[in-house]
Amino acid sequence: MKAVIMAGGKGTRLRPLTLNTPKPMVPLLNRPCMEYIIELLKRYDIHQIAVTVQYLPEVIRNHFGDGSQYGVELYYAEEETPLGTAGSIKNAASFLDETFIVISGDALTDFNLRAAIAYHKEKEALATMVLTQVESPLEYGVVMTAEDGKVTRFLEKPSWSEVFSDTVNTGIYVLEPEILDWIPDDAPYDFSLNLFPELLKKNEPLYGYVADGYWSDIGNLQQYRKTQFDMLDGHVDVAIQATEIEPGIYVEPDVKLPSTLPLKAPAYIGSRCTLHPSSKLGPYTILGRGNTLLPSSKLERTIVWCGNYIGEGAELHEALLMDRTVVGSFAQLQEGAVIGSSCTIGSNASIKASVRLWPHKTVPAKGIVHTSMIWTDPTAKPLFQSKGVIGIPNLELHPERASRLAEAYGSTLPAASTVVISTSAHPYADLLKHACSTGLRTIGIHVLDLGHCSEEVTRHAVQYHSGAGAIHISLLEQSSNPMMLIQWMDDQGKPIAKSMERKLENAFYQEDYPRTHWNQIGSYRNYSHANEDYLSVLESHIDFAMIRKANLSYVLHLSTEQEQQLLMQWTKLIGGTGLLTQHTHEPDLNVLEIVHHTHADLGIFIEDSSQLSLITPSGHILNDDQMIALIMTSIASSHPNATLGVPSSLLGTIPSSLKDGTLQVRRTKESLRSIMEETSGLPFSPFAYRLYALSLILQYMAGAKIGLDTLAEMNPFGYTAKEEVMCSWHEKGAIMRELMTWVRSSGQEAELMDGIRIQTAEGSVLILPDQDEPIFQVFAQSDSSAQAKLLAHSYASQIVQSHQSLRK
Repeated sequence: MKAVIMAGGKGTRLRPLTLNTPKPMVPLLNRPCMEYIIELLKRYDIHQIAVTVQYLPEVIRNHFGDGSQYGVELYYAEEETPLGTAGSIKNAASFLDETFIVISGDALTDFNLRAAIAYHKEKEALATMVLTQVESPLEYGVVMTAEDGKVTRFLEKPSWSEVFSDTVNTGIYVLEPEILDWIPDDAPYDFSLNLFPELLKKNEPLYGYVADGYWSDIGNLQQYRKTQFDMLDGHVDVAIQATEIEPGIYVEPDVKLPSTLPLKAPAYIGSRCTLHPSSKLGPYTILGRGNTLLPSSKLERTIVWCGNYIGEGAELHEALLMDRTVVGSFAQLQEGAVIGSSCTIGSNASIKASVRLWPHKTVPAKGIVHTSMIWTDPTAKPLFQSKGVIGIPNLELHPERASRLAEAYGSTLPAASTVVISTSAHPYADLLKHACSTGLRTIGIHVLDLGHCSEEVTRHAVQYHSGAGAIHISLLEQSSNPMMLIQWMDDQGKPIAKSMERKLENAFYQEDYPRTHWNQIGSYRNYSHANEDYLSVLESHIDFAMIRKANLSYVLHLSTEQEQQLLMQWTKLIGGTGLLTQHTHEPDLNVLEIVHHTHADLGIFIEDSSQLSLITPSGHILNDDQMIALIMTSIASSHPNATLGVPSSLLGTIPSSLKDGTLQVRRTKESLRSIMEETSGLPFSPFAYRLYALSLILQYMAGAKIGLDTLAEMNPFGYTAKEEVMCSWHEKGAIMRELMTWVRSSGQEAELMDGIRIQTAEGSVLILPDQDEPIFQVFAQSDSSAQAKLLAHSYASQIVQSHQSLRK
């Protein structure tokens, strides 16, 4: 049997390790990762191997040659331009004339390949995906299979709400040569994005084999470290080419260990290392070839490649050094520091946690490095959360980081594009805005600055001015720990797509995009009429004259003063009698009581850029179901042929008055982009434009001459109850798998659009892993509040049971 090792990846998330080294050549216990893959193939009598190469191919060729030194025959298939995972296999088609196995050269595994091949042949499959279970499936392709093993669903790099299992694609495939007919010649084509979805669509025999054993995709620096620690702990069945001189202590030949050297297992010491008797090697220290440790140096949980010099009294804790770096005496490298090749760290210098130095950098004596040199340090926390990029002001989100984010964003846009930028009314938001503006202009992007305005005004402005995108910066003050939020919008004012988020994130971490020539920088222009533009468009779609004629009285409560100017302009359009109240640091007045005692027609409560609540004259706050039903009723009266996207978690019973109408209501994923994409026939989505939603409701009240209390009682709205269940991040995928197994075994019908939606006789339930927090959200909808609460509690309890069963 033949095999293909895919070895063309750049490994950008492993930088600086992969700046001059292909990802398959990154060392694991002093040997390239790909050596372990070749040994695995040999273990199962596979000796004829094609190697697909594209990034720095000569490094791989020079090391492995024709493979004879390793007891195999190697055939190289080089891509002039990236062809994708499947396209690279097609590039080796002349070699592949029988059933073959595809495996990544940059992952470590001890899977029984013979068992996977036997399964493939037993199923008479065209393609078999080798699967495994992981703690966090977000970076992989989640796969679901039927009882007979046939793949029924495949989703590449899902969000948490799309994680239906913790069973993922390992990038190991057993394939028939006929599969090559499905792959175009000399064109980018991917297994996960193109080939497997096409096989599923055509109902071809695509199977999934869940393998036992160890598998680690060395996709980031944290996983790179953990994989080697797993090797030392014996979690993976691979050959360690060193002598185990005592339990957990591995030493290569040509090493003289001082008798007084304190060694704590597990540890690995490469050949020709020189260690002073007073140096200290703590657990999980890994040394490559030819390293020198001077007196009193101390290493713990640290990986050191080859030829490094570590000075007297230097301390390295959870650090990673590449080749030929000099660490001065008494220097300190803290947790997560990564030092590129040929760097110089001066004596008494301090490299702070998570800092990365690219090759050939110098840190002076007593220097303190807080941020990475040239590229910024990655964080275990995802760059994007559900609303955008969020961070603590002047700590996680500071001007330098904002500027680089804007540069990365600008690099993804067409040259000389215009980006609209705006902020809430806070000085620190202004500071970040100017940093973003500078970053954009450096890339050659023109900037249109709206000043202080709301999120919805910005969404309108980017379309109004034909911008390529927009950035809105605001301060979130709803908690005792204020956070900055940077939101990114496309040319239609929608939140940027997930694919664009990944593109921006890759550009941000790689920072290998060119800046423009100094005399071609982007222009900068202020624009102060965005509020008026937005309200003018509202006037063309809302009958404000009819609202003014109704002479409504209202209480308008603002949680902050950030949007006061826009709202004051809007109140002039609706007329009537208004009373403005605003949150202060003093105890709040009871807004419900003010509405009731002033005999106002309604109360309007605006909490932040997305929250809108209405208060009835009798002093009741409309719940989410009533608000949505009221919005649907208002739209049906003015835009009966429209289509309204509504998030699945909030869609309860459709009002009876609408059931025979032509308004189409579509359940969507929770993301605002999904909601906006499913809305048509309306000038704005009411979920993205609050003032539009509010104006529609007032127009309906005025036209129908119906008060808010009456409207709230007119239709048997559904009721929604919500519960939350805490869990750790790494257990989310496994819990979803347990839940799906339980749903199947209990015979319940489940819809897998966003989370798991289950229809019961009592109502519907949505189980949704939260995108930003380590929790599950359970939304239950029924015809009564009590029944909704009972449903929510019942399914939340099932999540707890699934969680507990995993820990047994």
